[in-house]
Amino acid sequence: MSVWLLPENIADMLPREAREIERLREIFLKLVTSHGCEMVKPPMIEYVDSLLTGTGSDLDLRTFKIVDQSSGKMLGFRADMTPQIARIDAHILNRKGISRLSYAGSLLHARPLHPVASRQPYVAGVELFGSSSASSDIEVINLALECLKAFGLKNIHLDIGHVSVVRAIIEKDPKCNAVIEKILYALKHKDRTAVEELEGQIEDETILALKKIMRLFGGPEVLDELEKEFHDYPLILGTIEQLKWVRERCIADKISFDFSDVHGYQYLTGITFGVTIPQRYQAVLRGGRYDSIGAKFGRERPAVGFTLYLREIAQVLPTKRPYAIMAPGIDDDKSLFETIEKLRAEGKIVVQLLPEDVIESLEESFRLDEELVKEDGEWKIIRRYVK
Repeated sequence: MSVWLLPENIADMLPREAREIERLREIFLKLVTSHGCEMVKPPMIEYVDSLLTGTGSDLDLRTFKIVDQSSGKMLGFRADMTPQIARIDAHILNRKGISRLSYAGSLLHARPLHPVASRQPYVAGVELFGSSSASSDIEVINLALECLKAFGLKNIHLDIGHVSVVRAIIEKDPKCNAVIEKILYALKHKDRTAVEELEGQIEDETILALKKIMRLFGGPEVLDELEKEFHDYPLILGTIEQLKWVRERCIADKISFDFSDVHGYQYLTGITFGVTIPQRYQAVLRGGRYDSIGAKFGRERPAVGFTLYLREIAQVLPTKRPYAIMAPGIDDDKSLFETIEKLRAEGKIVVQLLPEDVIESLEESFRLDEELVKEDGEWKIIRRYVK
């Protein structure tokens, strides 16, 4: 027998997962639409020049690239929708004031985000353009948290960071530019030894400041510690005040701060946030402020947004088989057809049995607790005896 293999970290979305993803997508779209978001659907592929504009090297490495046989130019399969949404806002919609845009769809990664991550994530998200205020930050953060709560997640723990903290330290020392990748690696992995190995390449004061950042993570008290340790950094002091304002208005069940989380450092410009689930590798929510991407498309627009990883969220939620009603197969009874049509119009699932149907197999997908039976000349729903 032939065995059909899929590429590494690529998997089919089978009925249960697909059903749960669609449920989450429906909840998401209904909720964000109620907040004034408009949906857009960018293409799966486009020219690399625009797909990677302003995003840094991380996204470049995750992007599949092919040559377009029509134009000879390089195409890329989207590994992130945020640059596409920024292009739509800046180059096509060209609106004044605020734009709230939502999206949902598949991505494709040349490399997985971690060893067991899918290279075809299914994501949904919101991008808000036109405001640089902390009010827009908290609007987007709380909308993301509302989505997670609507999905059924409990005890949501939000991690908050801000790229201005690390940026203030690095910009104070011009020598950092030559070893920026090593600095970001050390911060991302909280590797104090990797920072110490930069002695002689960057200032001793910078090494000390970076080591301080690595240990400054935890609850709201971290902001007070940060203020004490970096009282001579005006940019950091301003950032602390902004974060305190956000903290007071955030609807997360628990909040922590981590300023060595430098994901997206190449293009993010302000607050960053994420939610991870215990014992899971990947965040189920990532977001942040990125005020510079729009300028790359010819129209500078402040922006903040979030991405939800629906496949990862679906994996941690309890799955339930939908209820369905069994009905006799097709026959000439007009009243049976009318009864089934009415039930389906009411949103109920009715499975009409074919001779080849196997009840045990159907019950792997549906709760067949009821069936249509004709009694006294009328079709009625009765309870089935289920072991």
